[in-house]
Amino acid sequence: MKKSNIEFYKEAVKKAGSARASIISAKEDYERKDKLWKDDLSEGILGEVGYNEKIESAKAEMNEKIESAQRLVLNVADAYSEEMAELSRLDGDKIDDATMKLLNSGINLTHADWQELANKHADNAIMSRILKERYEANRPAEEGTGITIVQFGQTPADREKVFGSFVRTLAHSVNSDYMPKYGGADFDSRTSYWNHLAKDSLKSMKPFEGESFDSLDADFSVGFDQAKQSCTVF
Repeated sequence: MKKSNIEFYKEAVKKAGSARASIISAKEDYERKDKLWKDDLSEGILGEVGYNEKIESAKAEMNEKIESAQRLVLNVADAYSEEMAELSRLDGDKIDDATMKLLNSGINLTHADWQELANKHADNAIMSRILKERYEANRPAEEGTGITIVQFGQTPADREKVFGSFVRTLAHSVNSDYMPKYGGADFDSRTSYWNHLAKDSLKSMKPFEGESFDSLDADFSVGFDQAKQSCTVF
């Protein structure tokens, strides 16, 4: 990947900050014009038709700026999708020969066997894809009345869905004055709220080979007003 997973999340949060500033500026500009034209309307300088035309034009301009700011955030998801598509390309160097020999041996694997292989290759996107496809094609018969669920490693497509959901939440947040609390406590800033969302989203991510999520508290600092001090939540 050209950028690490963490870098994409950081970029999304940074873009959200820029987008929020642009949206606030656009809304303030609209309110300023509205007040000015209402004064002109009350003083007879501007007629009602003229006022309505101006305000509709200003509202359309504001909405266009809002959409443009939100696209600034959403574009990060597009770039991430391109990275995941690249990561999804088959790479023979990532294929474990010993495991493939086992899969091609004709031996009947149990659910426990499949889970053991899934755990072994959880950080390998290519092997996780192969194992999942082979499992679905050769799923062992169930014993008893229960249904066994084998947990495979994450694929780039899985990651794309997780990151896309996070970015869409950010894009909505930049145009909303509402900011949720956490456990009854107020976030000390929108950046803290967005960082919290980033870490919460990353709970659904499983590190690929060579990755580490050990520095998330430092990468995405979260502060609360109620605590009167910076603290982190994961």
